[in-house]
Amino acid sequence: MELYLGYTAALMGTVCWLPQAWKAWASRDTSGLSLSANLMFLLTVGLWFCYGIMVGDWPIIIANFCAILIVVSIVLAKLRYK
Repeated sequence: MELYLGYTAALMGTVCWLPQAWKAWASRDTSGLSLSANLMFLLTVGLWFCYGIMVGDWPIIIANFCAILIVVSIVLAKLRYK
């Protein structure tokens, strides 16, 4: 049961960033996004990813790897479409 809860939380915590990334790239408008907040979140998910690897927790590893990809996409959009 705990494993399903972990994977569900991982899925929801990752998927919630997809609409933001999609909107940033589709509209090319990132004026409402904070670069510093997204960089801090990128650091946060990077640290969680490292922690997941250290403890061997697959829901944490997978969720944060996917979150890193999505947040990098948001940061790149912010840098490209200032």
